[in-house]
Amino acid sequence: MGRGNKMEKQNKARFSSWAAPVICLFLCTGLWAQEEFQARLFPDVGPGSQRAEKIIISVDSYTSSEEVYQLIETYNNRGYDQFRAVLRGMKKGILRPIGGRGIQIIFHAAQSIPTEKGRKIVLVGESQSWNLDSSLRYDSRFPFLVVELSLNEKGKGSGNIYLSADIKLTGQGTIERDAYNAPPKQLLGVAVLK
Repeated sequence: MGRGNKMEKQNKARFSSWAAPVICLFLCTGLWAQEEFQARLFPDVGPGSQRAEKIIISVDSYTSSEEVYQLIETYNNRGYDQFRAVLRGMKKGILRPIGGRGIQIIFHAAQSIPTEKGRKIVLVGESQSWNLDSSLRYDSRFPFLVVELSLNEKGKGSGNIYLSADIKLTGQGTIERDAYNAPPKQLLGVAVLK
């Protein structure tokens, strides 16, 4: 009987030695806040345009106001290049079309902002072409790809993808799309999956 209690204590000690770091990792990385959205990408208008394409947007964690303040501080104290390096080091989510085509857009910032009738989701990644068959002409004034989703209280709505845009970081700890140099691509049938 004494030997069984000793083994039980050893097993509990082994469990707690790895369980505490795993639980901390789970809570600290924001995995509890994971959300997934589906939408249909409205096709380009004109000859050769295709039907709407389904996409999935996964958000692993949202950018906190403290992270925005750190980005502002990095920009003010260490310059634009260091700001971009720190932003690129963050991975908050991903966008991928259903059916693949090899496209995968990584989001370095993601925010969920409450509105009167629901919320607004803002996602920021590197500016890139959506179409694998064409290349986006890079304009250093608009270095970001920005996705904006408008959702009602039931988690349904619409959105836009700005392939070449600029952003601004506000003193309220939010990230906003600033200017853009091409019309956005429309997202219809946006819905929260989980």
